[in-house]
Amino acid sequence: MKQLIKSTYVLIVILLISSCTENASDIGESSISKIDTVLLNVKYGNHPRQIMDIHLPADRDSSTPVIMIIHGGAWKAGQKEDMNMVVQLIKKYWSNVAIANINYRYASLKDGVHHREMMSDIASAFTHLKNNRSRYAISEKYGMSGASAGGHLAMIYAYSMTDDIQCIGNIFGPSNLRDWDWYASYNVFLGSKVGDILTEYVGKSWDTTAYATVSPITYIQSKTPPTITFHGSLDPIVPMYQSQYLHGFLTASGVANAFHQYLAYHGFDNTQSDDVAKKMVTFMKMHIR
Repeated sequence: MKQLIKSTYVLIVILLISSCTENASDIGESSISKIDTVLLNVKYGNHPRQIMDIHLPADRDSSTPVIMIIHGGAWKAGQKEDMNMVVQLIKKYWSNVAIANINYRYASLKDGVHHREMMSDIASAFTHLKNNRSRYAISEKYGMSGASAGGHLAMIYAYSMTDDIQCIGNIFGPSNLRDWDWYASYNVFLGSKVGDILTEYVGKSWDTTAYATVSPITYIQSKTPPTITFHGSLDPIVPMYQSQYLHGFLTASGVANAFHQYLAYHGFDNTQSDDVAKKMVTFMKMHIR
């Protein structure tokens, strides 16, 4: 399954980037030099997966927006490195943006990690960015994007946990976990019942109230952050109708949003991926102010 999820993000991008890459342990408490800098494995908690990579552009200042990136993997797999090419595509179209590409704890019945714990991880990473705004020379203007389960996590966090995220980029993330037909299905690509995967994330088997609570569409209102969504019409893992419903709910609530579909499976080819990044950056520039 990891290989399947990882293949989602295989994007061939040739970029010549003049940058400084450093491990977080090599960085002191003083402000970071104004050069293109990538801080690897910055800790935002004590768990080994509570780390992130922070990409800082050379021309940043107190007006530089920040995008948090969340990887997919069915809530129990994947890693921030899966999104590295997505990060580079965003940089291609937006040179003056800071990017935080995060890991988070995997959903696990054994370890007691579920929705609440994963929201706590995202909140902790977000708090780290806010508390170190002066050190990193970045603004308090935030966007968030994720793919697959990461798209869901970005939406549910921004829709229900904070008012500080100004824009969402959702790449084929599920918007309605209270979807019995999806829950009851068996997915040959994941090699599992969808319900088993959702049970591990939610922390309990089917319960209409609990599953509504972790569904982004439950929280849509007029103040919901503007959202742009991308989905493949042949997606065998997250049904495209979930993104169609999301688009309909957002539109009916008067929320600025856009929906783009591609002839694709659970992932996009190089041309499509480039188009996703270009459209997402254009949308985010309009709404992150």
